[in-house]
Amino acid sequence: MKLVLASQGFTTPEIAKSVSELVNKPLENINIAIINEAYVKIPEDRDKRWLIRELSQLSNYIGGNIDFINLKAHNQEEIRKRLAYADMIYIVGGKQLILPELFKETGFDELLKEFAKEKVVMGTSAGAITLGKQIEVEEYWKERYGISNQEIKQKTLGLVNFNIIPHYLRKGREKYNKEFFERVLKDNPFIVYAITDTQAIIYENGNITFVGGMPEEIFE
Repeated sequence: MKLVLASQGFTTPEIAKSVSELVNKPLENINIAIINEAYVKIPEDRDKRWLIRELSQLSNYIGGNIDFINLKAHNQEEIRKRLAYADMIYIVGGKQLILPELFKETGFDELLKEFAKEKVVMGTSAGAITLGKQIEVEEYWKERYGISNQEIKQKTLGLVNFNIIPHYLRKGREKYNKEFFERVLKDNPFIVYAITDTQAIIYENGNITFVGGMPEEIFE
């Protein structure tokens, strides 16, 4: 299984180079299938330019075919055909908790696990979190998102035995620092990596490498 967990996608040449090596193709020949449905429940007063920037950065590096898969509009046969054509499945972030529910509702959770055995899967922000192990610490959800752990209807996919905190120390989020996460995740039983917008984690058949420097490790 080959996964890329990132904050913001192709933000650096180093991340792009690492993706190329993982896919084992030049960037100009890589075909990508994009899952981009986690933004739909972000409120209307939240600017969406981040999405345009992320997809624009991807387009600047990727020279192959770029496709979009709509999990609600396409049936399973069509989704399977589009995934088969792609070299990499790219899951964009957005509203937290949307993707696990959507994947379960449409059956994409099992389809993704199947295709992850042969395709590279890259997730950014909430898309990356969805690939990781479910964080179930009540204090974390209450203080970071203002909800209870009991309100979470569907767990993340758990393709790896860790997870990430994206956008670590981004401007405007400085209060969510190492001390904050060590406190709210003190009862979490597995490691969580806090990564900046220029970092990524590569998981390749059980081996982990870090792109853009060592992330902050938050663990028990």
